[in-house]
Amino acid sequence: MRLGMALKFSYFKVIEMNEFLGKVAVITGAGSGIGRALAVSLAQQGCNLALADINTESLEQTQVILDSDLFDGSVQVTLHTVDVSQWSDVQALAESVKEQHGRVNLLINNAGVGLGSLFKDASLDDMRWVMDINYWGVVYGCKAFLPLIKKTGGSTIVNVSSVFGLVTVPMSTAYCSSKFAVRGFSDALRHEVGYMGSDIKVACAFPSGIKTAIAQNSKVTLHTKSKTSVEQQKANMEAHFLTTPEQAATDILNGVRKGKSRIKVGKGSTLMDLASRLFPVNYIRFFK
Repeated sequence: MRLGMALKFSYFKVIEMNEFLGKVAVITGAGSGIGRALAVSLAQQGCNLALADINTESLEQTQVILDSDLFDGSVQVTLHTVDVSQWSDVQALAESVKEQHGRVNLLINNAGVGLGSLFKDASLDDMRWVMDINYWGVVYGCKAFLPLIKKTGGSTIVNVSSVFGLVTVPMSTAYCSSKFAVRGFSDALRHEVGYMGSDIKVACAFPSGIKTAIAQNSKVTLHTKSKTSVEQQKANMEAHFLTTPEQAATDILNGVRKGKSRIKVGKGSTLMDLASRLFPVNYIRFFK
């Protein structure tokens, strides 16, 4: 009931800014969190959706929300079980979207995972796992969809990084590396499409602590000085999650509307960005 009321309120809040009406959006990681909230918000605005996630059951739960009486059924929604770390999966996704929707106006590479570990304790396999999903999943998404995006014209790509693509903290070597890589790739791609005279827009989003399941789904390795359990570490992370997925989705879509190339998402994101600019070496002292 509370979710329904929140969604209805969100509907009336954004209905006047309805530039997504009749467009086609592709969202990875759409089975939960920010991805699901983006799907709901865009559906409310009449946007057709191609939703991808590695978890089929979670995708179907998103579909249940979209099939509720909050929507009139006028939007086309397709579901795609995809492992974004696999190039063949993302290629197949692009082909399916081309066949079923025919165009892409908005691509949001949102799928991501977390890893909490000191570098000395992190396995190379776990580091590759994070990079394969968080970074290569973004690269694969852009590479696979670029031909269709070019054909559509006037499209926007949003690659979801993190505030840890702006600043770094201990226990996040691999995660920060992946999110800084997304930031660098997105900036370079944005300059490239401009250099080639394309009308494609490329944006990078930097969410702060969003109330999603990323902490619970993260891999965590305790270091020798740790006096807590893995579950307590995850709970400590979640204590800093201050922004709802719905607000995060609103921030991202507002950034798209305004044509921003750097989209700050959630409480604290702007502050972290500012601290990294003003104190590029010593900002860490403000976050202890």
